[in-house]
Amino acid sequence: MAEPALLADLPDQRAVFRRAAPFLAGHRAALAATVLLNLAGAAAAVGVTASIGRVIDAAGGGDRPALVRRVLLLLLLVAGSGVLTWLARYWLVRTGEHLLASLREHATAAVGAAPLRFLEAHRGGELLRRLTGEINGLASFAAGTLPDLVTAATVLLLTVVMLALYSWPLTALLLVAFLPPALLTVRAFHHRAGPVYAEVAAAEAAVAARFAESLPAQEQLRTSGSVPRWLERFTRDNTRLRDAQSVEVRTELRLNRLTLIQAGCVAGLLVTSAAMVGRGTLSVGVAVVFVLASRDVLHRFEDLAGAIGDAREAQVRLARLLDLIRTAGRNAPAPSVPTASVLPARGVLRLQDVRFGHRDAAPVVDGLTLTVRAGERLVVVGESGSGKSTLGKLLAGLYAPDAGTVRFAGQDLASVAPDVLRSGIVLVPQEVRLVDGTLGENLAMTAGRPDRAEVERTLALLGLTDWVDSLPHGLDTEVGAGTLSAGERQLVAVARAALTDPAVLILDEATAGIDRVTAGRIEEALSAAAGDRTLIVIAHRADTVARGRRLLTMPEGRLTDIVREAALGPGDRVTSRRRPSPGSASGSPRPRGR
Repeated sequence: MAEPALLADLPDQRAVFRRAAPFLAGHRAALAATVLLNLAGAAAAVGVTASIGRVIDAAGGGDRPALVRRVLLLLLLVAGSGVLTWLARYWLVRTGEHLLASLREHATAAVGAAPLRFLEAHRGGELLRRLTGEINGLASFAAGTLPDLVTAATVLLLTVVMLALYSWPLTALLLVAFLPPALLTVRAFHHRAGPVYAEVAAAEAAVAARFAESLPAQEQLRTSGSVPRWLERFTRDNTRLRDAQSVEVRTELRLNRLTLIQAGCVAGLLVTSAAMVGRGTLSVGVAVVFVLASRDVLHRFEDLAGAIGDAREAQVRLARLLDLIRTAGRNAPAPSVPTASVLPARGVLRLQDVRFGHRDAAPVVDGLTLTVRAGERLVVVGESGSGKSTLGKLLAGLYAPDAGTVRFAGQDLASVAPDVLRSGIVLVPQEVRLVDGTLGENLAMTAGRPDRAEVERTLALLGLTDWVDSLPHGLDTEVGAGTLSAGERQLVAVARAALTDPAVLILDEATAGIDRVTAGRIEEALSAAAGDRTLIVIAHRADTVARGRRLLTMPEGRLTDIVREAALGPGDRVTSRRRPSPGSASGSPRPRGR
């Protein structure tokens, strides 16, 4: 069974920046400009510290012209450092935002192209968290911590070089006294922080997923009295998040040891510098520069170490986002042969030895062969769980079979581009979702780009003009989740299908759970929308079944002709007569579970 690749709860964080390198295409010039501006700004900042010592020496030596020149140079460096630092920060944030926008587009496109099977295998809150939460976290890092991190690292490096030029013995003493304990502290934090931040991210995703799943089910939770049980499950997720965040805080507090190390190093440098000035081996100006620069080095290192926590968290977020792009892309079907630009208006839809099963379950469809002729009216019936909806998704190309093929007009659906497939074969699901916007905007959400006039013509053809006119503002009525009834949302779905003008129209329980008046309106709209298209209806209602010509019973795959005993009315019966025919369902599928 071809199972979809799944997202890792704690994805691999090794070489994450190397894996992100392909997404830098188109941003390399901006990154180069950012690096140069940061180097220039850091050099100016270090030059300010060096100039202070030269000003002190000139003032102590009584050289007034030299003092004026050095003061002017100091002011110029201060101004230049401020401007360059601002420009470097601006370009770094700007480039980071453009990179994140590109990553967001890649991630959204990957999820949009992923097969339905991949999406169904994950909690909606998990996907939402990775598409929004991880990118928002990276955006905060890029706008806040990253500029400070880059500036601190660059200034730290250049300051150490400057100190070595002034006095390499003191610089060596500073590095020997400070670096070993500081690096051990940072290394211990870095080693522990990865799993800690990964667990926090996973726990946050679980809480978000629990909320996302509960909101649409609030009515059912309240009417069934299940809110306390839902709260118990939420409490478990929330407790996991609280514990993970507590470990996160304890881990970050380990970096406070750097403050003690820094204080000891500064005290030692002050004593050593004073002794060297007393022996005449070091000027007062150089001593002042060295003490100021050393304090700056230690503070910058502390800032750098503090930012490492945010950088480690950002690394985890980036790893989770790249895992989404990679895994969703790995699940996306790649056409193996050149695809047709359009599907023909007529054609035979054929399943050949198709087998399909959901994850860790017995096959729902097992060895089914079925031919649906062009213009045919096929009704699919069966008990709940018999595979009716799964069959509809297989026929629509939303599911790729584990074995066998699904072809339309001789073309394997697996080799047809999604946009071409969606314009040729349309599935109207039992549960129709609307987006926030006007009714007209929702109706126009089809494979094509219908204008308002085309929408109005289609509504008239379907006999839905009176219904639209009965709404407060007609096509301009604001609709969304919960605005229209289930039956009205089905009418929107049928109108969308008619606007697409597909060769094959598949309806999954289009009138289930809907009152007879609305169901009758939908049935009339379906008749108008179907025209001479191939129509496949998954249904329970007798009047819906009566509109078909052949009946497919699942899970057996038994195909029969529908016989109308009389003009149907309420309570009338529809019977079927078995009549095997060439090209109809054959090779009766094996029992489920095998």
